[in-house]
Amino acid sequence: MYGKFRDLASALRIVLLVNDDKCCDQSVKIVFAETEDFSLKQQLAFMIARYGLSMEVDDEMVADENEKNALQEIVNNTKLSEQYHMVAWDIGVMEPKSPEDIYKVHLIGSQGAKSSSLDSARQNLAATFVNAFVNAGYCQDKLMTAISDSSENLLFEKNELGKASAVASLGMIHLWDHDSGFAILDKYLQSDDTHVVAGALLGIGIVSCGVKNDYDPALALISGYSTSAASITRIGAILGLGIAYAGSRKDKLKSLFLITLSDSQAPLVDLVFSAISLGLVFVGSCNEEIAQSIISVLKNLIKAELAEPIIRLL
Repeated sequence: MYGKFRDLASALRIVLLVNDDKCCDQSVKIVFAETEDFSLKQQLAFMIARYGLSMEVDDEMVADENEKNALQEIVNNTKLSEQYHMVAWDIGVMEPKSPEDIYKVHLIGSQGAKSSSLDSARQNLAATFVNAFVNAGYCQDKLMTAISDSSENLLFEKNELGKASAVASLGMIHLWDHDSGFAILDKYLQSDDTHVVAGALLGIGIVSCGVKNDYDPALALISGYSTSAASITRIGAILGLGIAYAGSRKDKLKSLFLITLSDSQAPLVDLVFSAISLGLVFVGSCNEEIAQSIISVLKNLIKAELAEPIIRLL
């Protein structure tokens, strides 16, 4: 009915909501073929990108080669960081904010004194998360990207997971921007501290989330660490891949994670986080093979293992 009344954006929305694997791509192409208006095709491409559908723009959708490349860039989210910055400049919100700008402790009055009783490690961890979320995607902040090499040691005077969180937060600050994000996180991959490396791997996954690239840089950078000797590094790599390719239904990752799930000698945390990452990559797909593999893992666990809180993630 939407198609009949030429409301193609709403027609595409219905196609994406139904998202039947057998005919979704073809239905999308039919909607695109209903118009010659390139601006409308761009709007439709942005809807596909926002939904996270992985598809190739072909001749059925647009004939002109330049327009095809432009639409593919939109679908792949390769210009998303640039467009995000453009809007942020337009509405005047690019100025980095510090965690203190968000806390507004001075407005709390006497209750603010209670916060001093929190240990510094918790305060640092809270600041790391607040800073990452409030500056997400802006590629600049007053805490992480502003530090010099000389002050870097002070930043990482945290507990082990605090270090991992601090480095991973750089991925959120550089969200969608491969170039700057990878360049900054790469140096942390050379660290001797396994928690810092784990944070860098998780950060690379966050930077790459929702952005598609023919060369799969995230897979190339992270996959080698998924068999690392250090448990925390393996977890960082596994979760990094899950976040980087969430919704992509990438067969390479299915093969990689199913090997772990079928390994009876694999540590419990590897099984759990491999299952979580499979769930992220194949979200909404009702993939029977993956579901069956996770059920098999649960069946093979002993009673003591099933009592572990982490098993809820399986």
